[in-house]
Amino acid sequence: MPRQISKANFSVISTELEHYAGDGLITAEQKNGIMAIYEIKGGLNFIRVVVTIGAIMVGLGILSFIASNWDGISHLAKLLIIFGVFGGVNIVGYLLAEKNPKTGRSLIYLGTLVYGAGIFLIGQMYNFGGEFPTAFLLWALGVVPMAFQLKDKYLMLFANILFGVYLNGSYNLGFPYAGWVGLPIVYLAFNYFERSKLLLFFANLTTLSFILQITLSYEMKGLYVTLIFFLIGLLMYGIKYGLEPDIFRVQGNILFGVTGVILTVPELWDVLVSVQSTRLVSILFALVFIVLLFVLIRKGSLISLIFVCITIFRYYTDTFAFLPKSLFFIVGGLLLLGFGYYFERMMKTPKGGALA
Repeated sequence: MPRQISKANFSVISTELEHYAGDGLITAEQKNGIMAIYEIKGGLNFIRVVVTIGAIMVGLGILSFIASNWDGISHLAKLLIIFGVFGGVNIVGYLLAEKNPKTGRSLIYLGTLVYGAGIFLIGQMYNFGGEFPTAFLLWALGVVPMAFQLKDKYLMLFANILFGVYLNGSYNLGFPYAGWVGLPIVYLAFNYFERSKLLLFFANLTTLSFILQITLSYEMKGLYVTLIFFLIGLLMYGIKYGLEPDIFRVQGNILFGVTGVILTVPELWDVLVSVQSTRLVSILFALVFIVLLFVLIRKGSLISLIFVCITIFRYYTDTFAFLPKSLFFIVGGLLLLGFGYYFERMMKTPKGGALA
């Protein structure tokens, strides 16, 4: 089976092999044999975007028509419309999938939207009650089998987002126990769908949402919740993973950066120390946090530089607001210029070399 790579990488490999063949390093047969190993993987293109948007607009039109005439339609007619539209677009989508795959797939996407709308409409029609997060869970459960059967990572991504809405919407509505089953599925999807970085990114977000729900179910104080996510961010950034390390590093850097800035707020520490000591503790943490960010900046982390600026601005608005704004912007600008100069020199320095 050919290895799927992006169009840009395919072009680079093709250019390099042409160069090697021209210099006589490899034969034309060898070049063609190597190129046969690769295949340009499908991605979003103009036609796919157009037909998908068209399908969504058709779906919204149908749902708008149904909603505007909802009270005047009998229950049986409502069910026939919902199931008829759902079955019709999916059948046509599968029939078109072979000769017109983009149009066929867009109709299947429309079917998933109709399926979700049907859940809400039928629940309203028969007054089933329940909470809205449960409807999103049922919606996700219907999309997941289709995503696996069609090997469509965008459907799986949509299911992941629906599952995330279920998790985050369950706040104050009871613990989302389905998370224990859903999380392994989203990571299974990462491997099943050719280790898609996009799916891994959202799988990590879903996991973080579930961890947040666990902390809320135990009614943890804000300080402890923030510290937990700060440590999780550090682990995501620092530990070596067999998955995509870049995704974990970026998400970890953002996570401990955001929570680190939050932990500089003195009022958050009053559960551990006296009110008189909260400012001192928060400043000590801020100093350690800034040192950590500078260490990561030294390693080339631009995200850490952003959080240094955010922390400085946070203390300016909270503590040093009496200073002239011109002085703040001058100092901040000089810091950015200095970091820019440093990063430029670092990028020009050969690997293994040292900055003078």
